[in-house]
Amino acid sequence: MRTLFIAVSTMLFAACAPKFPTLIPDEFEQVIAEPDVQLVDVRTPEEFERGHIVGAMNINWKNDSFADDAAILERSKTIAIYCKAGRRSHAAAGKLYRMGYKNIVELQGGIEAWQAEGKAVQVDIHNRL
Repeated sequence: MRTLFIAVSTMLFAACAPKFPTLIPDEFEQVIAEPDVQLVDVRTPEEFERGHIVGAMNINWKNDSFADDAAILERSKTIAIYCKAGRRSHAAAGKLYRMGYKNIVELQGGIEAWQAEGKAVQVDIHNRL
């Protein structure tokens, strides 16, 4: 009986889990080159200022007002999300998914993977919330 409960619980959890792809830097770069993609960096403002992907907006996952800040995002457009290494962006993507945003892609390995591939970052303090 316990085995059946565990199996059913696992299936239900998998069915309710967020459904968004995690992309390697080359794939993520192709997505963010598309028009109307909302590029979101969920790191702290200090991390964002030290370098971010060109065109990104900063919505700090650690801020208590993350959900309110994220309300500026359009539900009909794709959200491409990243952080430093992938943990915060994965949590933030899950939160956004539960808030009703369904078109989400995540950068695997975060900006660290992006930079390891030799992709450019911008240092700028004018694009954050």
